[in-house]
Amino acid sequence: MIPKINLSDTGKEIPVFSLGTWDIRNRKSMIDTIRYSIEIGLNHIDTAEIYGIAEDVVGEAIQGIERDRVFITSKVAPYNASFKGTISACEKSLKRLKTEYIDLYLIHWYEPFLNLEETFSAFSKLIETGKIRYAGVSNFKISELERAIQVFKPFKIVNNQVEYNLDNFRHVEKELAPFCEKNKIIISGYSPLWQKKPPRGTNKWEVLEEVAKKYEATPFQIVLNFLLRTGKIFLIFKTEKIEHLKENLDSLKFKIEKEDIEKIKKAF
Repeated sequence: MIPKINLSDTGKEIPVFSLGTWDIRNRKSMIDTIRYSIEIGLNHIDTAEIYGIAEDVVGEAIQGIERDRVFITSKVAPYNASFKGTISACEKSLKRLKTEYIDLYLIHWYEPFLNLEETFSAFSKLIETGKIRYAGVSNFKISELERAIQVFKPFKIVNNQVEYNLDNFRHVEKELAPFCEKNKIIISGYSPLWQKKPPRGTNKWEVLEEVAKKYEATPFQIVLNFLLRTGKIFLIFKTEKIEHLKENLDSLKFKIEKEDIEKIKKAF
């Protein structure tokens, strides 16, 4: 059983893991992995309009599956986020996803030229017409969130998707998380296993290997377990292989002890 976490105060529960779809290299493998993921209960699929073929792949993968068994997050790029542009981008995403609604729709990142009033006015219309169920943002700083919260009334921002791994966990947990919790915004963390290469061959990696040996786990499983320890942030990882998906899920089979948490904190 995959643990779940509340999506803000919407009453909706989602798995602590979400399957990402950025940079798909093997269409068939990704489709097989998405279908397997949904079958075992990891039914939150994260995608975006700028992810190349990703929305098409997700759309194909979910055919024949009851729609309410799948939770889909997609995103509008800021350069498409005018009022008309947002409506059009969402309609195109819906067509590629072969679905009538997107569960969670986000502004992909903040830009100074963004007219948040227009974007959130479009989000409001999309919610009212049933094209999206919930709305949020991605890569927003606290100052940007403050403005977004004011603009989006009476609707709520329920999610802020940000990079979250051992290189920046302190900032996310100590600065961003308290603000989001106060405003009932759940954080989702992408690239939990780093955007680039993991720090193999370093003292940091040696600490992860040492801790992993104690739990008969891999360093990557230790990282995922560590990042899930607060119970308030869900993680987005991308894999096209079912065996890697299973390996990541095995990170849920144990709980890191406090002394090992401190070792990791000290190393990073």
